[in-house]
This record gives sequence, structure tokens and C-alpha cells, in this order.
Amino acid sequence: MALCSFSDSYHIFDVTPVENLFIQEFMLKAPGDFVKVYIYGLSQCYHQKQTDSSLEDFARDLGLEISVVENALRYWERQGILEISEDENNQISIKYYNIKDVLYNRNLDTEKTLYRYRDFNQNLQTIFKNRMLTPQEYLRIYDWIEVLHLPAEVVLMMVQFYVSKKGPKISINYLDKVAQSWAKEGIDTLQKAEEYIGRYESCYQDTVAVLKYLGIHRSPSKAELELCKKWMERWGFSLNAILQACRETTKIQSPNMGYVDKILEKFFKMGLSSAEEIRKYQSSQESINDAVKELLFHLGHKNMAPTPEHQALYMKWTQTWKLDHSIILLACKQCVREKLGNSFEKVDLLLSKWKERGLTNLEDIKAHIKHRRSIDNEIRAVLERAGEIRDVTPSDRKAYLRWTEEWKLSFELILLAAEYSSMAENKLPFMNKILSSWYESGITSVKQAKAEHERHKQALQLGMKAGSLLKQVDFNQFEQHSYSDEDLEYLFEDIENG
Repeated sequence: MALCSFSDSYHIFDVTPVENLFIQEFMLKAPGDFVKVYIYGLSQCYHQKQTDSSLEDFARDLGLEISVVENALRYWERQGILEISEDENNQISIKYYNIKDVLYNRNLDTEKTLYRYRDFNQNLQTIFKNRMLTPQEYLRIYDWIEVLHLPAEVVLMMVQFYVSKKGPKISINYLDKVAQSWAKEGIDTLQKAEEYIGRYESCYQDTVAVLKYLGIHRSPSKAELELCKKWMERWGFSLNAILQACRETTKIQSPNMGYVDKILEKFFKMGLSSAEEIRKYQSSQESINDAVKELLFHLGHKNMAPTPEHQALYMKWTQTWKLDHSIILLACKQCVREKLGNSFEKVDLLLSKWKERGLTNLEDIKAHIKHRRSIDNEIRAVLERAGEIRDVTPSDRKAYLRWTEEWKLSFELILLAAEYSSMAENKLPFMNKILSSWYESGITSVKQAKAEHERHKQALQLGMKAGSLLKQVDFNQFEQHSYSDEDLEYLFEDIENG
């Protein structure tokens, strides 16, 4: 037994020194779990009594799979800062090296690791031709196999493809990012790699074509490839459509892919995807803008510039729905006149209603509006008879169309009901109760209605009990309620939307 020793709990309150060289030269580029393994093992080097007896215990303490711990230790061994050995009983031991000693006094011994990938190395070097890979570059590539878990044959295919595109001087750092991307996307078989390369190859050639159209003669960058991929896969543009859109780059002196991206984003919002659709838009863009400005002016937006959303709706109305500009202009005026709203969305809603009714001809729409106006005039007269002076609402129209079209009641009969409702607090619901009573009783003329009213008034004067009969007769005795707009909407069936 040693003369001096620490107490069993000493390590809990002690510190584990981590060299700054480890942080700067090794930790920053290592996976997080691998750093955990290194530091936890380092702490056990300083406190031997708390050292785990097996890799299983080590992995359990860290909450990691044992395979992760093994990969981490092999990774640090390849970095040259520790050594793994195994005795005759298959017991593993790990020896940590001093970082300064490794960097300044030792030559990193990679022969053992390099020899293990001899066939792979030969194939890899063949791909790079006359460029000789360094031991450190080999170690970076081995990480793709051991850390990212990409099969060796997938790594070779990946390297072969990108070297063919960028040449043997391609940076290992660039390939490292590609390898991480492949691992993240799950490209871990030859079939998946071939499919990805096929898509990439097509995108690569298309991106080159776009760059050439812009007057840029070089290989595309990763960012440019990603832009082209977005245009085609997410936004659905063909190469011809993209090249057609590129014609708008003549507006700037030095066109680039970023400017093309903004153009295509505008077309995407407008719902244009084919080359022909874009060509038609470009040829009529000035006239479309002028037309949209006129509509905005009549909606009350005198200084608003047309947006891609405005243009998209206008093109839907004119090209998809085949509506004449005069019809759209009339819809704008109607939205303002009827206080439906002054946005393109409200115009779209009104045009949709006209279209659903088969109203696509200007004369038919004018006749429809004229008919609506005559109905509104009748409703206004009814409201005035009831003692209410206000604008006609959608609820008024629903009620009136129910009385006239469904119940077939005459205008004169409705005026009489309005007169009997003049003292009511909520006149429209009160009129509806009166007219409903007459409708159910088969009363269709003013004479019948007045006679019924007088008959029941006399019955009241004779002292007859009211009951349910009273409710049918003396309309002034109806129970009064306060109705909100929502109550009125619910009260009347949706005969015609306002």
C-alpha cells in the first residue's frame, strides 16, 4: 500500500486538466460524443481508483452505445493522441499521450491504420491520379467510413464523381462536407449513391446551362446547384422555363443566380411554371401592370404598385377564367359600392360567385346587378315603412328573397307586415314572424291579412284568452328580442350570398 493516497471522494471535488492544444487542434472538429469519451477517459487517468474495468462499464457511465465508444477511441488513436492495446486475455487498455509530446516530439505513426485500408487506398489514389494524398488526408477519409458509417464503396463512388467534376485538386474539406451531407441524407448504399448522382448530374448540367445563358463560364458552386435544385424540385420549373425567365436579367448589368432566383420566386407566386406561360406573361407584362393599376385605382389604392399576387389573380381571371377586363373592373366597382371590401381577394370572391351562377357575360352581369338593385330598392321601401332608415344588408336580402321567392308573398303584403312591425325593437325578425304566420295560414292578399288582423283584435277586445292564438293574431304582442348580425344570419336561410 502506498504511503500517501487520496480519499475515495477526492476525485469528485478535484479537476481534470485539459490541454488547450487539445481544444484548438482536436476537439473543434471532432464529433461531440467522441469528445465526451476522450475527456471522461482523461479524468479516469488522473483518478485510477475510479477507473472502469471494461468498455461496457465505460459506455454505461456515459450513456452511449459501446460501438460509439469503440469508434471514438479508434478515432482518437488515428489522431495519435492515445493508443489502444489488448493483452492475451482480450483485456483492452488505453494509454493517453501528452498532446504537446505528440505534436512536437513524436512523428504520428499511421502505418498501422493505413495498412488496414490497403486496397481501399490503392483505389482512392487511382482516382486522384498524380495528386499524392497525405497520411492526414487518408485519416480524414477514413472518418467517413468509421465515424459517418459510409461504406467504403460508397465513399469511392462519391470521390470519383466529384473529382470528375472539379478535378483531382479538389479540397478534402469540400469532400468532407459532401460526405457529411450524404450521411445525413442516408445515402449509404451503391444504389442510393447512383440515384443521387443521377439527379445531381442532371441538376449540374442544367445549372451549367443557366450560368452560360448569364454569360458565366465556370463550374457551378454548391450554392448555385442548390438554387437550381430548388427551382426544379420544389417550384416545378423546367430548364426551358428557367431560361425563359433569365430573359428578364437584361434589366441589370451583371446578372447572377440570385437575381434569377428572385424572378422565379415571383413567377412561382403568380402560378406560372411552364416556359410558354412565362413567355406570354413577359410579352404582355406592361399591359397587365397597367390593367392591375386601373383596378387598384377603382378599389381606392391610388398609389399602390402591382404585386406578384395581384398579377397572379388578374391572370387567373383573364387567362384561366377567360373573363374580360370590363367584367373585372365592374366587380371592383361593385365591391366598393356594396362595401364588400377593397382588396383583390374580395374581388376574387365576387367574381367566383358570378362564375358559379354562370354569369360570365358583361350584359348578363349588368342585368343581374340591375335586378339586385331593384330588390334592394324594394327592401329599402319595406324598411322605411317599418320606420327604419339604413343601408340594405345581406341579412335583409336573405329574408326578402325567402319571403318573395320561397313563400311567394307579394310586395304589398310585405309592406303591410312592415307597417305592423313599426313599433317592434327588432323589426326584421318581427316581420319574419308575422309573414311566417300568414304563410302558414294560407293568407296571400292584403285584404285577407287585414281582415285576419281585425278579427283577432276584436277577439282581444272581447276578452278572449290570448294563448297561442293571441300570438298568431296581435303582432304587437310578439315577444321582443335583441338580435345580433350573427343571429340574423342564422335566422334566415342562405338563399343568396350578399
